Amino acid sequence: MKAIFKKLAPLVSFALIGMFLLAACDSEPPRVLPVHTFPLGTISTNFNHEDPRRQINTSIVFEVIDEDAIDELTSLSFIIRSSVLSILGELTLEDITTNRDLPALEERIVEKVNEALGLNVNLIIRAYITDFSII
Repeated sequence: MKAIFKKLAPLVSFALIGMFLLAACDSEPPRVLPVHTFPLGTISTNFNHEDPRRQINTSIVFEVIDEDAIDELTSLSFIIRSSVLSILGELTLEDITTNRDLPALEERIVEKVNEALGLNVNLIIRAYITDFSII
C-alpha cells in the first residue's frame, strides 16, 4: 500500500498545481495600457570616421509617459535632435560594426535626451531605433 502512495504522490501534486493554474487563468486578462509615442523621424549625420562622407541614417521613435508629453517634446524637438546627433557623432565605425548593441544605444539616447531636456520629470521612457544604416 505504501508503494502505491509513493507512486501517486507526484500525480496528486501535479493535479493540485494544475487546478491552481486553471483557477488563476479564469481571472480577467491583464489590462493593456495605452502607449504614447513621439516619432523623432529620420536623422542623418556623420560619425567619428576618417572619411567625412560616411554617414549614419537612423529613425527613432520615443515612448513617452503620457499624451501631454508629446506636445512638450514637440516644442523641444530641437534639443532632442541635437542630443541624438551628438551621441551618433561620437560613434566610431568599430562601435557600429562590431558592437552593434542597439539596445544599449537606445538606453544611452534616453538617458542623454532626458538629461538635456533638464525637466523635473523624465518624459521619455524608451527609445526605439526603427531604422539604422551606414552610408
